[in-house]
Amino acid sequence: MFKQLTAAVMALTLLVSGGAGVLAAEDAPKGMKEATKKFMKDEYYDYKDGSLEPLSNLTKVEVTPKAEEGEEASGPITVYAGLAEFKTVRDNIFTFDRKETVYYDATNDKMLTATEVGAFQNDTLTNYKEQFDHLGKKMNLGWVMSLHALILLVPAYLMFVWGNQVYSSSRFMIGNNLYGQKHTFN
Repeated sequence: MFKQLTAAVMALTLLVSGGAGVLAAEDAPKGMKEATKKFMKDEYYDYKDGSLEPLSNLTKVEVTPKAEEGEEASGPITVYAGLAEFKTVRDNIFTFDRKETVYYDATNDKMLTATEVGAFQNDTLTNYKEQFDHLGKKMNLGWVMSLHALILLVPAYLMFVWGNQVYSSSRFMIGNNLYGQKHTFN
């Protein structure tokens, strides 16, 4: 009885502590995904529609932009930084998986470019960008390798299989009864 109770308490503890990380994750604001789709379409001419996966690793940062000369400083804005994963396709053959950091200004409901984010000079956003600098694009080589394989396999088939069957004189002679072996005995 004691072992069962201990196992149940341990299972409950693992269940609660394992789900705590999921509950602590930041949710994306309402218009961020749509704004990201539009931003990616404008940024990449070969963006594949519908390939944007749900944004991950979201971080919420309050930033106060610096005032330009002759203008009054505006209040703080809320910036969401996230990791966007999407695909680009060139010539219907070359596909790339891309991962990039995106920044969304929730106060003004617009996407921010890297230049605009750099102008904030915020350590949190800078560290976030540096955290994902190693990510980029990865080419999917399935189609390319298939086409290269055809370049090697088609001539090999023609040389070793088809050529031996077409130019086989004994097969032709037996098939057309040139040896006179197909006769009946009455």
